[in-house]
Order: sequence, then C-alpha cells, then structure tokens
Amino acid sequence: MKLKKTDWKYKIILILAAAALLFAAARLGQFLWEYYGGRQEYGRLEELAVQGEAAEGQGFFVDFDELQKINPDVIGWIRLEDLGISYPIVQGKDNEYYLHHTFYNKENKCGCIFMEVENAPDFSDQNSFLYGHNMKDRSMFAKLNEFREEETYRKNPEFFIYTPEGTGRYEIFSCYATELKGDAFLCQFANEETYGEWQQRTVERSLYDTGVKVSPKQKTVTLMTCTPAGGRERFLVHGVLADFYED
Repeated sequence: MKLKKTDWKYKIILILAAAALLFAAARLGQFLWEYYGGRQEYGRLEELAVQGEAAEGQGFFVDFDELQKINPDVIGWIRLEDLGISYPIVQGKDNEYYLHHTFYNKENKCGCIFMEVENAPDFSDQNSFLYGHNMKDRSMFAKLNEFREEETYRKNPEFFIYTPEGTGRYEIFSCYATELKGDAFLCQFANEETYGEWQQRTVERSLYDTGVKVSPKQKTVTLMTCTPAGGRERFLVHGVLADFYED
C-alpha cells in the first residue's frame, strides 16, 4: 500500500526532529565533557601546587617551580577560599588564547584565569586585570556574580594572590556590573592623582558600601567575568592591596 503524501511529510518531520535531538544531545555531551575535563585538570593542578603550610598561617603554599614546568606563562595563583575559587593565573601573548585553552594548553571552553596582556606580569601596575569565564557549572570566575549580594561580600571580604615573590592580601572595596565601556576598565594612569580619582569613582559605583578605605599608594587588582545577562555586560570585583608577605 502506497504512503500518502501527508505520511511522507510526517516521516520527514520525524527524521528532522530526531536529527535535531541527536545534534543537541551531542552538543550537550561535548559541553559536559569539557566541563568535566576542566574540573579534573584544575583539581590535579591544585594537588600539585599546594605544598605544606604558608608562613602567614593560610595553610597554602604554591610550588611555582612545578607549575612552570607545565606552563611557563604562569604568573600567580588566585584564591577565594570560601567561594571555592582557587586557580593558577597566566598571561599570554594576547587576550584570546586563554579564553579557550586551559593551563595545560588544551582547547577547552573553561579556558584559564589570565591577566590582561597590557599589564605587567608582576602585578606592579596601579590596576591589574584578571579575566575568567562565567561557567554554567559555577567554576572559574562564575561565583564572582554572587557578589551582587552584600552577604556574599561579608563572608568573603578579601582574596589572596600568590606569586613567586610572595603573597598579596587584597581587600575588596567595590563590586558592580557594567557595560564594556568607560573608565572602569583602565589599568594604567597618567599619575597618582588620576589613579586616586579613579579609585574613588570605583568606590562610588559599588552596589554597597564595603567600608574599605583606599589610597592611591595602594595597588588594585580587578577580577572580571561575564554576567548571566550576557552580551557586553561584565561583573567587576575590585580589591586593594592591604598586605604583602614576601616568601
């Protein structure tokens, strides 16, 4: 018995729907596999990097000799302990490569936490920028978006950056979302006065008052990630150097 034209139409629709479903499942599987691979890789790195007790009592010491054997682009390690943010920091030859490559130079959507290419790798600039993805599994810098809530800040008022020279303790003084434009993204300034003015504008942009007093004598590190809104909006967390412990 011959199939009617309408039967063929339904059959084609079913085939197309099945193909679309398979494609979506394959894409989802790829994303999940990359997320899993990224978590596994950075978990291994933390096991490798953490050695003994830090002199400041933080219970965390980074073995940069071992990390540099894996990737000579490493310049530091960032840690917000209670939020579960603990990753190596790299600086590439541009701001593109580490968007899609991990610390082991493997292509992966997780990417790596990396410093703005225009910044000095030793964090000596007045404002150093660190970038990280807003991953759906809440890895990398995704949890920075939780600083929209003041309660998150109260529980996490500081972060640590470990370098081969020593450990910096940064007090968070401003958190907010903004478009990719304006002076929020400056990393170098004409003089100390203009830098101090920028710091004060940054304080005023904050979603809430942290109470942290900043000075142009202190260096800033800005953490940046995408927001759930997507597009050109970014979430920024600014921290000012409060203490530095030489190794």
